[in-house]
Amino acid sequence: MIVDATTVIGAVLRAVNDNTVVHPYGDGLLIDLPLAYGDGDGVRVLVEPMGSGYRVTDRATAASLLAIAGVNLFAGRAAEAFAEIVTGGGLNGVNAAPGEIATFGTYEDLGQLVLDVAQASLRADQLRWLAPRQAGTRFVDRVTDRVSAWAGRSRKLQRDAPIPLESGRSRSVTLRVANDGRAAYVQAVSLRDPDQAAEHCYHVFGLSKIARESRVAALDGSAQDWPSAIVAELRTVSDVEFFDDPLSLERQLDKVVPPPQAALRP
Repeated sequence: MIVDATTVIGAVLRAVNDNTVVHPYGDGLLIDLPLAYGDGDGVRVLVEPMGSGYRVTDRATAASLLAIAGVNLFAGRAAEAFAEIVTGGGLNGVNAAPGEIATFGTYEDLGQLVLDVAQASLRADQLRWLAPRQAGTRFVDRVTDRVSAWAGRSRKLQRDAPIPLESGRSRSVTLRVANDGRAAYVQAVSLRDPDQAAEHCYHVFGLSKIARESRVAALDGSAQDWPSAIVAELRTVSDVEFFDDPLSLERQLDKVVPPPQAALRP
């Protein structure tokens, strides 16, 4: 059976339509979308008339979930990342309260406005990995938690995943993330024993037959924590992202394993 783009897009649109629920709310509407935050709660946005157009907001839901997780969204790296998410999403923030993700536009753009606010709210929720770490938490578990929050339900996650080598054998890496036939392989590289961790990553990725851009080395800490020579070596066999950069790992994974809607967009 041959499946063309029109058939797939039609099937996706039907599924979205069948699983979207609307509730009257004052002068506007609450829209429950077939999307979920990291804790399983569904994504709900409010659409309300405003002047000659419509205001769409997540009612600060993502900010509330982050506060519950222990993330201070109004200071430090979390505040910077949140501002970048809102700006990068093209949201104008009309009448937005602190932590609220909102935008305003015309009827012609209403569908896109709803999707833009929902996507920004989901991306903000992914910042839960910035919560103060618990003593004794392994770096591999922190990487897994962060990538799991990013992956959501639209991508398949596998821990201790086998990566194929040129020899025909396989070795394990921290994570494999896949969607629609595309996959990224992530190796956590801890500062606990940086030389050994970097050598292991270099060895496994160097022997792999997977394309270099699909191999991602997630380095603990920031660039200042690592000798430039080690970073340069790892970049010859993989993409390198530093864990303390709030969004760099997610950006790279988005390139390798885009969400379904991005993959279908003409």
